[in-house]
Amino acid sequence: MKPVLVVNLEVKDNHEEAAVGARLALILCQELEATDNWEDSVDDIVANFERQHRRKLMYSISFY
Repeated sequence: MKPVLVVNLEVKDNHEEAAVGARLALILCQELEATDNWEDSVDDIVANFERQHRRKLMYSISFY
């Protein structure tokens, strides 16, 4: 069983917003990858992301 992070970043259904959402998702993934143990720092990373980009994220940790 390995932990996985499931994230929902809400975007409007148009090309411009989809491009912005994709760029933000990449930024979030890069921030998570830069940590040694994302499970311990996910709350801080998400809080910083939400504050910096003014977007709310819904997320949960699952096990597969």
